[in-house]
Amino acid sequence: MNRRAIPALVLLLAAFAALFVVGRDTVASPAPVFSSPAGTWMPSVTDAGSLTGSWFCPGIPATGEDGVGGSVVISNRESEQLEGRFMVMSPQGLEAEQGFTVGPWSQSTIDVDAFVTTSFASVVVEIDGGRGYVEQIANHPAGDSVAACASETSNEWYLADGFTAGGSIETLILTNPYDDLVLTDLAFATESGSSQPNAFQGFPVPAKSVKVIAIAELGNRDEPIIAASITTRGGRLVVGRAQHFTGGGRRGYDVSLAASALRDQWWFADGERGAGITETFSIYNPTDGDVEVDVYFLGLPLEFDGGGFAPINIPARQVVMFKPFEGAAGDTGIDTGTDTADPEFFTARIPDGRHSVVFSTLAQPTVVVERVLTRPVGDSFVTTVVQGAPPRPDGFVANRWHIGVGPSVPTEDALIVYNVDNEQATVTIEAVGPGGPSAIPSLTDIPLGPGAVITIDLTTDDALDQELIVNASNRVFIERSLSRGGNLSGRSGSWALPASNI
Repeated sequence: MNRRAIPALVLLLAAFAALFVVGRDTVASPAPVFSSPAGTWMPSVTDAGSLTGSWFCPGIPATGEDGVGGSVVISNRESEQLEGRFMVMSPQGLEAEQGFTVGPWSQSTIDVDAFVTTSFASVVVEIDGGRGYVEQIANHPAGDSVAACASETSNEWYLADGFTAGGSIETLILTNPYDDLVLTDLAFATESGSSQPNAFQGFPVPAKSVKVIAIAELGNRDEPIIAASITTRGGRLVVGRAQHFTGGGRRGYDVSLAASALRDQWWFADGERGAGITETFSIYNPTDGDVEVDVYFLGLPLEFDGGGFAPINIPARQVVMFKPFEGAAGDTGIDTGTDTADPEFFTARIPDGRHSVVFSTLAQPTVVVERVLTRPVGDSFVTTVVQGAPPRPDGFVANRWHIGVGPSVPTEDALIVYNVDNEQATVTIEAVGPGGPSAIPSLTDIPLGPGAVITIDLTTDDALDQELIVNASNRVFIERSLSRGGNLSGRSGSWALPASNI
């Protein structure tokens, strides 16, 4: 099979009943809607009008310590003033509630730690007309972290990666933004198996409040991998995770949103093999049946074959670490067949440099996948954890992506773009200023080969400290790689927000 045909095939199998729009999507705007008819997806920016749009942020450290805090950034992508309300919640309950306005084609920032001093605070932003979108920034001495805020709540949430080795600290942040108590059941999976701690069955999350759960306090200390599922017995939540890596081969700080549903596909625009780089994938199957997962490495030169690997078996209610470039597959506990047991199986077929990756079950949505990338920085190293991006349940993949929080300093390789389609494409980046979006001259019609992955530098003044829009002539996936803030070296990783084109 032609390697470059694989991504399209994977997408078609996952959305057989859907029609794909190849090239630039031109879907007419429908009448106003209250929610997406396409089902739960990753956080996205809708082109449709709605009466209100709510955004639920995963959680920000607000301890009052030096260097610890964070903010929420509201981006207005319209020519009219934006109005709305926000709530700040803590473990003690509702801490603040007030209105806001955002001028046309501009942004407004909520300084969360100005309202409360607590372990973690969560923010809910409600926008009249739904014409904006929201992201959060968590500040920490170990590095800043950007995360999308959820555009909807859910009765189930999943995290494939978790880590408490070397004294590292992992924290779950459960937010109930509604007026009624929500009871939850928590389950975990580690190298030793799955568990459902009695103390976290029917675990209460009071109305308009945050529950903070330190994973180590559950007895999961010095664990190299901890997956988690959180389900409600009624009602809906938002779940975030904070990880402070202090040893065990990881360094850095990350706050991210959990997955609000299981999927049959998880895509990663960024990936890299090279000296001192560790790339692993946490694959979690919380269902009652075993699952086989196929993996394809994408964006490779034509002379390299990134597919055809034996499926990875993920047992029921288990989590598996897939380490393609670290020794024999047998050393990872992964059943991938005899051919892939050779320590050099993947290293011989995947070259040094950037690549993209997709995991697919070719079956019902049954897994969640997160990528752990640790890259050398001077005499040290920095770890980023990014959850994969799924296509929308109807198969849609965006050709326009929004970046509310971009680089504040010149940043090379700030964007990683993967071309889903097997056609030549171009990429143009717009900066959103007082007069609306306008193309950045030095970032116009950037060539993007068929099925290729590229990095884009954001180093010009007109690409810094403002909202950006990335327009591609094909369907793409886009990750961003930003500075960790302060005088820290290394990068944090996160997704741009796709336009949903409802």
